Amino acid sequence: MKNLLVFLLLLLTACQQLGEKISLEELSARAKTGDRDAIVSLVGLLGSEGELTNDRIYALLVSLNSADVIPALLAAVESEDRVKREHVIAALGNHKAVEAVPAIARVLDNRQLQRRYVAAWALGEIGSADSVAPLLKALGDPQQEVRKAATRSLIKLPTLALQPLIEFLPTASDQAAAGAIRALGDIADPQAFAVLAGLVASSNRAEVVLALGKLKDLRAEPLLIEALQDQDWLVRMYAAMALGAINAKAAVAPLEVALDDEVNVVREWAARSLETVTGLRYQYRNEAGEMVAPYNIYH
Repeated sequence: MKNLLVFLLLLLTACQQLGEKISLEELSARAKTGDRDAIVSLVGLLGSEGELTNDRIYALLVSLNSADVIPALLAAVESEDRVKREHVIAALGNHKAVEAVPAIARVLDNRQLQRRYVAAWALGEIGSADSVAPLLKALGDPQQEVRKAATRSLIKLPTLALQPLIEFLPTASDQAAAGAIRALGDIADPQAFAVLAGLVASSNRAEVVLALGKLKDLRAEPLLIEALQDQDWLVRMYAAMALGAINAKAAVAPLEVALDDEVNVVREWAARSLETVTGLRYQYRNEAGEMVAPYNIYH
């Protein structure tokens, strides 16, 4: 009897999977013709209980014509099912659905929800001017992954995000400012110099120094030379890196002093930047006390 029950259970499971496969095949075929009901049904199948089909349905929804699929996706953006919500938002991001920005922004702003970094990512993929404000707000989110995704998305929108970031930074909290500084550094527009230079003595000064190097603006030279003497070794390391990046000729003597820094990576970056600026070979004392040349990070 026990074996019979096991057999019947396996048979029932197989039949369910077969029925699901047949249903998906039919819905997929209809959806590819633009059938709205089929597309709605496919979106409805996404979710926590659809582990066997989520990836397949998601890939299909992404491949469909945007005009056909976006309305059905929009209706499910704020689903209470986390798995469905994430798949729907990701699909809308891939379709660059500008009309979805307000709903996705609400999800991003709802701190009761988990894994909201998907919403931040999608806003960057959509690339709308309306994406910028919710992404700026997300720079102060309590979840680190959300802040990281928001920063990356703002970097994807350099033209749209540059001025809003510049205006946002002076009044941002320390946590939010860190992401804004990283974004401005990677956008690397000289227009950000003034606002970054104004924060060179802030609690985010390491991020500021790194960003100034990425701007490759010689106006930063005296600020970076001063940062070589900061009490924080990370600031000193970033300053040594940045001075090479901007080809700071006036920094040769200060960088030579930094060859005797107490921290190995500061000494190494000082040597590397000296080689960049002067074209000469330099050595530094490694952690074993040996005089060695810095390895070339560009090869």
